[in-house]
Amino acid sequence: MSLIRPFSLFKNLFKKPMTLDFPFESLPAVEGYRGRQILDLEKCTGCPVCSMVCPNLAIELVEYNGKKYPQIHLGKCCFCGLCAEYCPRDALHMTQEAMITIMDTKEAVYTPAKLSQTA
Repeated sequence: MSLIRPFSLFKNLFKKPMTLDFPFESLPAVEGYRGRQILDLEKCTGCPVCSMVCPNLAIELVEYNGKKYPQIHLGKCCFCGLCAEYCPRDALHMTQEAMITIMDTKEAVYTPAKLSQTA
């Protein structure tokens, strides 16, 4: 048995590598993955429920087009999904957008206009 084991390693020489050529290749997000939020501006009434249930205080209401809408700091967000779950108008939804890369922390603040854009 000890003589056969070293020869079994040769089979790996002919297999495809297990790594991906990121960012050109990526795996699909698993079912139920919670990525960044998306906001439906037409459904949102500006109630403070999303900001009240946020455990990390990542959501604040700001003025946009004459109404109050949520603004989310993704650097503080733990992507728990409570904001979307407790939204009484179903205006906030969690997406499966997993790759959020920024070069400046100011870009981590998603204004209502940026929240309402799809990927």
